[in-house]
Amino acid sequence: MIPKIIHYVWFGGNPLPPLAVKCIDSWKKFLPEYEVREWNETNFPIAEFRFAKEALKSRKFAFVSDVVRLWALKEFGGVYMDTDVEVLKPLDAFLHLPAFSGF
Repeated sequence: MIPKIIHYVWFGGNPLPPLAVKCIDSWKKFLPEYEVREWNETNFPIAEFRFAKEALKSRKFAFVSDVVRLWALKEFGGVYMDTDVEVLKPLDAFLHLPAFSGF
């Protein structure tokens, strides 16, 4: 079963824009039992991933996100969401599957 953890990535130190805040609020509204984990410079082991470290140095945050999301899912399981994904209903019906994807 997929754990009730939502991962998202926010590197660069800037505050979340209003759309991201709105979307994350929708996760908390429709998925209140899920733990929401933000990955950023303070809690991701960037030194262990040469590609991600170089991408971060170049401020190519999308490339950093590619590495972090796969690492987080491998290490902890759960669901990855971009910060522009709004949840409109619970996801629990998918958690028994080995994997799922949505757009």
